[in-house]
Amino acid sequence: MKEVISNRQGISMIILIMLSESFVINPIKNTNKDIWITILIAIGITCIISAMYCRILIRYPSKNLYEILVTVFGKIIGNAICILYILYCFYVGALVLTTFSLFTSVVGLVNTPKLIIAAGVIVLVIFGIKSGLEVLGRWSEFFVKIIYPIILLTIPLMLTMVEVFNLTPVLEDGIQPIAKGAIEMITFPLAEIFTFMLILNTKSIRNSKSIYKLFLIGLLLGGFILFCTHVSAYLCLGEFAYSTSYFPIYRAVSRINIRDILQRVEAIIAIIFIIGGFIKITVYLLAGCKGIAALFKLKDYKSIATPIGILVMIISITTVSSIMELETHLYYYTYMAILMQLIIPIVTLIALEIKCRVIKKN
Repeated sequence: MKEVISNRQGISMIILIMLSESFVINPIKNTNKDIWITILIAIGITCIISAMYCRILIRYPSKNLYEILVTVFGKIIGNAICILYILYCFYVGALVLTTFSLFTSVVGLVNTPKLIIAAGVIVLVIFGIKSGLEVLGRWSEFFVKIIYPIILLTIPLMLTMVEVFNLTPVLEDGIQPIAKGAIEMITFPLAEIFTFMLILNTKSIRNSKSIYKLFLIGLLLGGFILFCTHVSAYLCLGEFAYSTSYFPIYRAVSRINIRDILQRVEAIIAIIFIIGGFIKITVYLLAGCKGIAALFKLKDYKSIATPIGILVMIISITTVSSIMELETHLYYYTYMAILMQLIIPIVTLIALEIKCRVIKKN
C-alpha cells in the first residue's frame, strides 16, 4: 500500500526529529561564546546539503535512497551501502532510546530500571511503525501545533535571566572552534533530515514538486527553535555552566521563576523531548525496516517491526549504561555521520548526474 503524507506532516516530523535529543543535550561539544555564529553557519550549510538530498530524490521520483543506491551503483555495491545505512539507523535508534531512558531516569523516574523505560518506549515505537507513515505524519502535525507555540512562549521567560556579556567578546577563540562546532551541529541534529530519503520518495508527498519546500521549511523552523533555545540557555547559564551540564536547556528553564507564581516549567522541556524522541526513534527504525525489506525483497516492512524493535532495545540497554558512556558514543558518532550524511550522498549525486548525462548522450 502506498503511503502519502502532506507537506505539513513532513515538516512537522522534521521539526520533532530536530528537537528531540538536541533539545536537551548540547550538540556542540566544545561550546564557546560564538555559539550563535556556529549555529547560524550550521543552518546555512545544511540548507545546501538538504538541496542536495532533494536533487537526488527528484532524479528518481518513485524511489527512496535504498532503491536509488542499487540503481546507481549496481546490486553488489548498492546493497553493501544499503547494509551500512540499515546498521546506522539501528545504531542511532539505540542511542536515542538510551538518551530517552537516561534523561527520564535522571529528571523523573529515578528508581525505575532503564529496561522498563526502554521497553515501554519500544512498545510504542513498534505500534508507530505498524501504524504506518501516514499516521506518524498526522500525529506529528497535531503535536507540533501544540508544542511550537509553547516553546515560543517559553523563550521570553528565559530572557529574563540573561547576561548579554556571556556572548562577548566575539571571535575570541578564532575561526577553528566555530568550524568544528558547525560540523558537530550539522551532523547532530540538522543533517539528520537525510533519514527522510530512506523512508520517502517524491511520490510519497502529495505535492511532489514542493519537496525542496518540505526539507527547507522543516530545517529552518527546527533550526530557528534550536538557535533561540540554545543561545538563550547559554546567555542564562554562562560558558562554564552550559558546557558542563548534560542537559543545559532543561537546567536553564528550571531556573525560571516569575514572582514565585510561574516556576517549575522545565516539565515542558521533558514533554517535548519525549514526544520528539518517540518520533525520532520510530523514524530511524522505520528507515531500518524499509532497508531490510528492500534488501530481502519483502512485501511489507511492518512484519519485521517487532523483532527489530526488540533487537534495538537490547542494543540500547547493553551498549550504554551511563551518560558518560553516551558522551563517548556521541563523540565518535560525528565521524560516522559525516560518512553517512555527507560523503555517501555527495558521491551518489555525482555518480547519478554522470549516469544521467551518459544516458542522455546515448
